Amino acid sequence: MTAKVKLWDALPGYELNEEIDLPEMHSWFLDATHCVPPWTPMFSWFWNRYCSHGLKYCADLLSIPTCKGWEFKGKNGGGYCAFHIVRDEEEIRRREVKFREALRPWIEDFAGIWNRYKKEMLEIYEPIKAMDIDNASNCELLYHLYDLISMYRRMWEIHFQGMYVAYNAWLTLEDLFKKRFGIGDQSPEFQKLLIGFDNKVFQVDKQLWQLGRLAVEKGLGDIFETNEARDIIPKLEQIEAGSEWLKEVRNFLLVNGWRMQRMAEINEPTWIEDPTPPISAIKGFIARGGDFVLDEVRERLERERERAVASLLQKVPAEEKEWFAALIRLAQKASSYTEEHDHYLDMYSHALIRRGLLGIGRRLVHARTIGKPDDIFYLNPEEVESVMLVPEAHKLQYIVDRRRAEWEEWQKMPNPPVITDRSSLEEAIEKDLLPARDAIAMKTSIGEMPKVRPELKADLYGITASPGVAQGPARVILNYEQLGDVQEGDILIAPATAPTWTPVFGLIKGVVIDRGGILCHAAIVGREYGLPTVVNTFEGTTKIKTGQWIKVDADEGAVYIRSA
Repeated sequence: MTAKVKLWDALPGYELNEEIDLPEMHSWFLDATHCVPPWTPMFSWFWNRYCSHGLKYCADLLSIPTCKGWEFKGKNGGGYCAFHIVRDEEEIRRREVKFREALRPWIEDFAGIWNRYKKEMLEIYEPIKAMDIDNASNCELLYHLYDLISMYRRMWEIHFQGMYVAYNAWLTLEDLFKKRFGIGDQSPEFQKLLIGFDNKVFQVDKQLWQLGRLAVEKGLGDIFETNEARDIIPKLEQIEAGSEWLKEVRNFLLVNGWRMQRMAEINEPTWIEDPTPPISAIKGFIARGGDFVLDEVRERLERERERAVASLLQKVPAEEKEWFAALIRLAQKASSYTEEHDHYLDMYSHALIRRGLLGIGRRLVHARTIGKPDDIFYLNPEEVESVMLVPEAHKLQYIVDRRRAEWEEWQKMPNPPVITDRSSLEEAIEKDLLPARDAIAMKTSIGEMPKVRPELKADLYGITASPGVAQGPARVILNYEQLGDVQEGDILIAPATAPTWTPVFGLIKGVVIDRGGILCHAAIVGREYGLPTVVNTFEGTTKIKTGQWIKVDADEGAVYIRSA
């Protein structure tokens, strides 16, 4: 048998098979918020299996009325999802009764429930972090892999509970706004109710700003100003004040360094492995000087929010005020929970999976099963399990080489937004997405479709994620390595953003994003920074070039390309 023979799929049971999967579900939508650029096979195995599990688990646990969760399948590194739509009206009514019961404890104590879940996950992480991977036996490494899988499964079971609760409150509030006032969640009146909240991601950013201030106080500012981010740590290590400051940075990273620049992947170094990204953020804060921008902005947004809530409740009949107020409080959790769960759940667990797999990869390299530790990202856990106890007896490089070559080809070609047997994208959305009324799909992962308004004569149309108008030079950023190119006054153009991108929002004047809904990261942070933000433009990064003059009219969901 030659090395070119494909012995098994990278995602057994989770690879999209159009011949089987299209007749069953009809439409599979690309989760472009998370899988652009395409995933490695190992990460795709984890995401497709357990994100899908978490969605179905939480939809059942909470009895989501119109959707029993999602299926995820992989194709060419893309994650494609389809929805288990509840179409029987009587079943929907039964599920609505159970859903209202499930909402009650969250309405009464959202913060308490979320804190208990955070505590649970942090307790799961501790023994995984304490594992001495390089001195473990093969048996111990195999069980470490099992622990990582178990951790990941539990993470997704927690992950979507808070999302479904807060997002459905958002969706219900929007429905009421449409009926009572004729406006939806893209209107400034709606968005003002739900802005001005702190969360862990913003707190981490503020700690980076404080580290920058400390560096300046210690007389280290010149080192940051005259060196590239990657060269700063070696320079600091040469002087006593620099070494003392680096101790503070390392203490910060022990707590907050369990993250990568890309939230949904494992093939990039964590901040603990390579602290260049946080050093780059600190360098940016020092260069800008002044106070932490978000503090001042949040004070203004909080005042606007309080006035907006008070004004709304005055328009509501007395007998409905309590319900409206409870619904607003719950919907207000959507933005802060979205950012905070990224820190404690997605990024943290992905960092630990990366750490564990690289340790196993080093053992497989020592046994000559594979050539490099990161070759393990082109296998899947079942393949690793099959060789882990006697790795020296197995050679898996031929699988790695084939899959790595395939993955490199995937990076050159975008995955289509939908794979469907319907006649058009519009029909697929109408029949296979909208009836699910899945708040996570509509507001984050897939997003609502832009409405093209020819009378505006815009070059791009998207969703109003944060209102306002801004003009400036475009800065197209396709990955975190380019974030250092962002200049003050730029308009950020990107496929999507992640929590680790947040510090650049203090520099820019506006945001245009290819994919995502009104509760994606770019939308949430854009609102909290008061930046005009348009999401789900689909073609922003392909139509716009760095240096072109851009006008973002987020009030209309329109983008204009003024000049080259």
